[in-house]
Amino acid sequence: MNIFFLNSFPAWGGGEKWVIEAGVGLKERGHNITISSLPGSASELKAKDVGLDTFPLMLKLDIAFWKIPGLMRFFKKTKTEVVICVQNRDVKVGALAAKLAGVPVVLVKNGLDVIKKKPFHKITFTKFIDGIITNAKVLKDTYMDYGWFEDSFIQVVYDGLEIPENIQKIDLREELSFPEDSKLILSAGRLVEQKGFDYLIEVAEIAKKESKKWRFVVVGEGKLEKELKDNAMKKGVTKIIKFIGFRKDVLPYMNAADLIVLTSRSEGLSNVLTEAMSLGKTCVATAVNGVPELFEKNSAGLMVDKNNPQAIYEGIEKVLTDPNLKSKFESNALKRIKKDFLKETMIDRLENIFMDYLSSVNTTSNL
Repeated sequence: MNIFFLNSFPAWGGGEKWVIEAGVGLKERGHNITISSLPGSASELKAKDVGLDTFPLMLKLDIAFWKIPGLMRFFKKTKTEVVICVQNRDVKVGALAAKLAGVPVVLVKNGLDVIKKKPFHKITFTKFIDGIITNAKVLKDTYMDYGWFEDSFIQVVYDGLEIPENIQKIDLREELSFPEDSKLILSAGRLVEQKGFDYLIEVAEIAKKESKKWRFVVVGEGKLEKELKDNAMKKGVTKIIKFIGFRKDVLPYMNAADLIVLTSRSEGLSNVLTEAMSLGKTCVATAVNGVPELFEKNSAGLMVDKNNPQAIYEGIEKVLTDPNLKSKFESNALKRIKKDFLKETMIDRLENIFMDYLSSVNTTSNL
């Protein structure tokens, strides 16, 4: 199959990682893959780094319809069979171009709830595309409640990953001048409001007042970096919570931590959690969106109330003071990943979905 991924998001995040990993996995199965993203973006650089073909597209406006002719020419020249759009503007421009060019299958990969219940979205997501791939059952249920889609229109495919081996060992306590007997609590993600790092700062403040030997590490970058650091300084916790910026490979940092914490206000199926669980790490996370589905009713991790720093603090304390509970989570976390979240399983599902769509199109055209 000739498959084209279109993702115009400029930064690096879970959706961008999924595109690259899906592209690599499908290419390894013998399919022709093209990744389209903003010129010079992290997605384009990563695609080139792993040997995927790229199609740079400066798509920064939702109404950039002048980009359609170039996309149409590319689709026709390469005989593109499947187009997968990631962002809303990708649907408005890329999906329309694909339909006009006669591409047989046009799909959307949707993570966190980005399809709003608005008339314009109803038009674009029912008229321009053939189906939606989402990474959580809870998101499918949300969209089904809109009343726009048939059940078969939305396919759930869990984001897959490989079980890591030979993870680099680092001494985070020494690197960050933390006490040797401190408990390391790590969180990661883009520094944006959705991720709730302001709550983590409040948790650090509570831990300080309670004289806990806890130390917090935040991996990531984003527009709220200065605001968060200023907040940590205001609350007097800069010695116990460190923002260490973006790391190309976050796994060694996760591996060095005693506990992984997710404080998000909203989340699909978090890549941070699945990566941590693939290492057999215990996770504490706010009970938002896809987290209950991932943790399977607290069997593979501990859920706490969202938007509640005190609840997050108590969840961390519960795990760190109960070795048996922590051990149970570590064991069940890895089992959960092996059950539903392996990369090979994801690629199998995608391949089957694409082939089913193409087979349906071919059957219809022969009638």
